[in-house]
Amino acid sequence: MLNVIELGFLCLAITVALTGFVIKNYEKHVPAFILKGFKYGAFAYQGSGAVYLRVIEVSKARYRHFYAFSSVFSALTLVYALLVYFYEFKVHKYVVLFLHFLLEQDKPAVSVAAVLLALSLLMVQCFRRCYETYYLQVFARTSTMNLSHYIAGLVHYFAVVVAVIGQAPLFCDNQNRKKILWHDIKTLTLSIPVTIIFLWAWYEQYKSNVVLANLRKDQKSRMVVTEKHCVPRGRLFKYVSSPHRLCEVIMYVMLLILVPTRTFFCIFLWVICNQVQTALHAHEWYKKTFMDYPTDRNAIIPQIY
Repeated sequence: MLNVIELGFLCLAITVALTGFVIKNYEKHVPAFILKGFKYGAFAYQGSGAVYLRVIEVSKARYRHFYAFSSVFSALTLVYALLVYFYEFKVHKYVVLFLHFLLEQDKPAVSVAAVLLALSLLMVQCFRRCYETYYLQVFARTSTMNLSHYIAGLVHYFAVVVAVIGQAPLFCDNQNRKKILWHDIKTLTLSIPVTIIFLWAWYEQYKSNVVLANLRKDQKSRMVVTEKHCVPRGRLFKYVSSPHRLCEVIMYVMLLILVPTRTFFCIFLWVICNQVQTALHAHEWYKKTFMDYPTDRNAIIPQIY
């Protein structure tokens, strides 16, 4: 049986994948309310239909809320885990009940080392994205997104943290401390390469976002001078239209290696479907909008896709 989080994210993944496929190949036949609800940002629906959906649209700048929330939540969860494992704090019974309700997990699925490393990497990612959305990125004042995207973002970051900690020793059962699995061979073997690859993707995603932000800023004063879209160039943009989305996928692959559970895999599927579909739509938009757009760029995977 699928738990609540698995069922929810599988439905999200399937919905995004199918809707994205239909829009990409049969957009002329797709109702306006689906186009307006699904597409946002640079490639948002520009037609006159489904005007009523503006009632449930919010500024794209509210992306900031995802990362403000996830930064605090991931940091508090990591601190709580450290207190439980190294200072013998007892996991509150209501925390165990809540996690069991969401995950239906009776036995730990990962080691303490894997959980702490995964939470640490998640926290570092959330902190950086929080900084970017508040101090680096330039959101167009007219750019909006459907409320469903906003809710999905908040739910995603809540679920990612819960999926990691909720299947950890002492958080899903009343296991004796002397018998908990502190580390495992796989984590010990892969922790260093996984961390290096994750941090490489983390850094490249940051540099990609710097490139995008600089397109709207004066190079000397660093002040915002335009909200128009331009062709990004340099670094991984030499190879793909959405390197920031490629890096996001790579980071989640690394997290899945650390936390190879069915629940986290369902979240990973949602990430893959969402990032790939968004990258494909962005790639097509770039090609249609800019006549001089590089023809040797792929959407999200260099030389492949």
